[in-house]
Amino acid sequence: MALRSGLNGKVMLTLPSYGGLIGAGIGYAASLTPSLLPRGTFFMILVAGLGMAAGYAIGSTVEWIARSIVRFTASYPDRQVVLVSLLAIWIPCAILTPIALGWQYDQQDALNFTKGAPATVALFLGAAFLGLIFVCIGRGFRVVTRLLARAIALIPGLSTWVSGSPGRIRWFRSVVAAAWCVGSVAVFGGAFNAITVSYDSINADSSGQNPVNLGINSGSAGSNTDWETLGREGRFYVNNTMTSSEITRITGRPSSTPVRLYVGMQQAQTPEERVEIALAELDRVDAWSRPHLVIYGVTGTGWVDPDAINSIEAVTGGDVTTVTVQYSAVPSWIGFLIDPQTSMDQNSILIKAVVDRWKSLPSDSRPELILFGESLGSMGTQGAWQVGDQPEDVTQDIQKIVWIGPPAESTLWKSWQAERTSGPAWDPVVGDGSIVQVIVTPETSGTANPNQGTRIVFAAHANDPVVYWSPSLLLSKPDWADSPLGPGVMPQFRWIPIVTFLQVGLDLVAGGEPPEVGHNYSAQMAPAVALGIDHPDWTASDLERLSAALPDLRYETG
Repeated sequence: MALRSGLNGKVMLTLPSYGGLIGAGIGYAASLTPSLLPRGTFFMILVAGLGMAAGYAIGSTVEWIARSIVRFTASYPDRQVVLVSLLAIWIPCAILTPIALGWQYDQQDALNFTKGAPATVALFLGAAFLGLIFVCIGRGFRVVTRLLARAIALIPGLSTWVSGSPGRIRWFRSVVAAAWCVGSVAVFGGAFNAITVSYDSINADSSGQNPVNLGINSGSAGSNTDWETLGREGRFYVNNTMTSSEITRITGRPSSTPVRLYVGMQQAQTPEERVEIALAELDRVDAWSRPHLVIYGVTGTGWVDPDAINSIEAVTGGDVTTVTVQYSAVPSWIGFLIDPQTSMDQNSILIKAVVDRWKSLPSDSRPELILFGESLGSMGTQGAWQVGDQPEDVTQDIQKIVWIGPPAESTLWKSWQAERTSGPAWDPVVGDGSIVQVIVTPETSGTANPNQGTRIVFAAHANDPVVYWSPSLLLSKPDWADSPLGPGVMPQFRWIPIVTFLQVGLDLVAGGEPPEVGHNYSAQMAPAVALGIDHPDWTASDLERLSAALPDLRYETG
């Protein structure tokens, strides 16, 4: 049953669409196929419900088009045909449900998940209930649009014109529907602004955070950045610098105390102004005279991964300055979906400014530039280059680069995958393979080419939805879905129009991946950083000790 508004504006109940029911069955079955990551009870039911609703919408649309062309006079085909067709679709769906649950358990076991799954009946009934809700919401939109159009058409003068022909009635309803859509977008924009304000408040709140042993870091006495306006993640970051003794315990060699610089988004209104503060901070601590200078691209909230920064400081022996600039306070998945350009703009300006200042120094007294970006920070820092730039162009000035979990739409990751000279999309060989290396699993970390002074290291799991979800999944099969599938991807995985887009999209927000799975790169962080920086004193034994020490070195973050 579904809602419908007749030509007279009265709301009534109608039988469900014959084609819609067939499409719903197909959509339900398709949604049960494995995605990149296992799904727990809630997300299994949600994906199945969305699959049903999407299938119903497509099926009912196809039926409507067919009826318009063939001009059936009966409201439905022969009842026996309908019954046989529905049974032919839904009986296999019932059989497939426990099989699909078995796929989920197999995938969870293979990837060390403990999410569980619903019972067969619960999955089917829950999906049907959600699917019905989604369909009723869609029908409700149509009903309200017709009622609204009818109410507006009662305006004197307008009613006479609208009722002049059926074509005008349909046109007027379309206009009202479009206006409603525009209004919905405006309401959504207002809601997003409210969410942004709430995250800004969290970012500004320094309760429970006190400066301890800042040294010469940002936020310390004499700094160009005030402790209170560093932002919540910035305060965690500068307050937990590794000590030289901690680094020495890992390397067994004398070490220096690293310097951490951070410019919060509250400290200036524009990206350019924030970068000016960052340059002043670099001058203040005389970062240009140290052996290593790291430009760090943070995630959406301004978060700096403790495993990443601790690895950087350990591999460089502590003789390093790391600078980063915050560009937002919302989580990365929101920033990625709504406004990824802000990350690219802020990081591009920072990279250009640092490189320009670096070039002004005598060539024999410059620090080695290192670029690091994780997740949205990887996408943001790649925005400093253009599509078509090759590894040789990218490493012309910054010769050591590490990009962790790059989102699918990242400028270089996307273009280099498409232009790869060999290998599958999830493990591409870029150019001659001498500069770019992709770490898919810890076992593929390999070793750097001792004769190659420049290198770009990507860490990208084959089952990371951040790395592989994009709007194009809606209707286009990606080449990473071709055989052979990457490590951690179920052999039953198949790209299905619309369904895979929804599945992988929900993988983005499911979260909770164990190490080496999805968007969790804790197991690859130390190998990726060590390979990317390729410090001459670093050894395989150092890497083992660093990997073992990182869990204990993690500090509290927001």
